[in-house]
Amino acid sequence: MKTGRIRRALTASCHYSYMKLALNFYMAYEVAAETGGFKYDRIGRLYGRFCEILEKYLKEEPVSEEELEALRRDAISEMETVTSYTDLFQAYEYVMNRLEGRFLPQLVGKRLEDPETVTEEIMTWLSQASEAPELYGRLQSIIGQLPVRFTRQKFFALAEDRLSIYKGNARDSFLDAINALRCEGLLNRRVRSEKTYRSLFELTEKFGRTDFKNMTAKEYRYLAEDLETAAQTVSGITDRILSLMELVNALYVILLAQGEAVTELSAEQNVNEILKGILILFASGAWEAIPQKVTDRLPDLEGRQEAYFEQWIRNDIPLDELQAEEGHLADIVWKVRLLMSGSSFMSLEKPGQEEAETDEAYFREQLEILFRDMNEVWETLPKPVMRAAMAKCLSSLPVNFRSLDEAREYIRGSLDGCSDETEREASVRLIRMLME
Repeated sequence: MKTGRIRRALTASCHYSYMKLALNFYMAYEVAAETGGFKYDRIGRLYGRFCEILEKYLKEEPVSEEELEALRRDAISEMETVTSYTDLFQAYEYVMNRLEGRFLPQLVGKRLEDPETVTEEIMTWLSQASEAPELYGRLQSIIGQLPVRFTRQKFFALAEDRLSIYKGNARDSFLDAINALRCEGLLNRRVRSEKTYRSLFELTEKFGRTDFKNMTAKEYRYLAEDLETAAQTVSGITDRILSLMELVNALYVILLAQGEAVTELSAEQNVNEILKGILILFASGAWEAIPQKVTDRLPDLEGRQEAYFEQWIRNDIPLDELQAEEGHLADIVWKVRLLMSGSSFMSLEKPGQEEAETDEAYFREQLEILFRDMNEVWETLPKPVMRAAMAKCLSSLPVNFRSLDEAREYIRGSLDGCSDETEREASVRLIRMLME
């Protein structure tokens, strides 16, 4: 790698992250102030730790990578907890969507739609996909909405067949697929013992006690409102954690790149004044309006962030090229590139040169663990929720139909196999919404 190219890339990344840090810190405070601070202490403590690190940096006191790494790990852990709630409420949403028809006015003399006609309607939509990736995406979305009537053993056999495409490939990609199934299958349910988000935990307990089979219209209406409340709460917490992670990543880039970056004193001084002004507001906890003297500094940032990002793109170094390089400078550029990638929660670890492949023994070992855990968790779930977990898993599994005729047979079989008329109608309605 050429030193000049590295220095230009790190200079661009450093200045870009400075601008991004100032703007995002400003907006993070604005959002918090609108609601009178952080509703949950855990989120407030994470932001408090970031403010302490930022204050040290602005005072030119030593800040270590370890401090930022620790904060990143804790933010990732917090997001995993919130994601557990998200997965569970999505499963309940799946169930509720299929119950809605029980409580809707029914037309006199209404006839059920023929599964064959619906299947052909779906196949026509699938055939309109212009490219293979689009067809693949359409199939996955349809599969996730079809009625599920598998036994656990039949589901496990289907999952094994779909996952077999990872044999001989890198273990990382196979493990990513396994982890996705653990999430969709409600195995990563930290909410079972996690009471940090009290209102969300209480809602999961309420849904867990629900008798979906004998639900009344009144119970359905109240639960639908609870589900909407849960979705808004989870969305708000997720946005706060994501905002924090972007702040941490931006400061991390600055810390890594500043030793090699060419400084621009006037721009840095302006940014520092914005950061100091917002930092004082966070520290006070009064959630007052941002002073005009801080806001007046924002126009000086206009256009700079975009210009620095374009400069970064021009001098960007591909990951495969970086992976082949060794040394401290290559490690810095590796981390900076990942921090700038847009995947806020990505691990910064550099993989080994030789990545093990998924052989038959490893494939069997991981599936045995996965299916054992699914059996244990699904045994405790009401049948509608277990079916929701299966449907969510099916929508994340690789689609490996050998032909469209095989896909047609699967879709028709799913519709035919559902004897619950209300659920089948709901599935068809949701599929048509997707197709529209």
